[in-house]
Amino acid sequence: MEEQRLSILIGRFTAAATAHGEALEAMDAGRADRHATMLARLYREIAAFGAAGRAGLLDAAERGTGAAAGMAAVYSLSHDAPRSLAILRRLAREPGLLGFRASVAIERWEKGELTLS
Repeated sequence: MEEQRLSILIGRFTAAATAHGEALEAMDAGRADRHATMLARLYREIAAFGAAGRAGLLDAAERGTGAAAGMAAVYSLSHDAPRSLAILRRLAREPGLLGFRASVAIERWEKGELTLS
């Protein structure tokens, strides 16, 4: 039952991250903010599962693409920086806003400016 709940939460996180990325692309700040708030709440629920939650989110980032993979990697940086940075470096090679956002996340992490928990 717990595993199923975690899977649902990770699916919702992925959907919200995709919607957040779409809102950013559309320059819809209000919708982007709503999805960012949702992502923070979903992350807290996922992290409450402890190591299993953090591992599940990072696994989703490695399997995923686009904004969903990037957001899951950003939220996973403090738990497994090497794997998260590898995902972000892959995404940073993408054109457009996705690549730019991934490269900024890497830069902010390396400067110690990006902390999410």
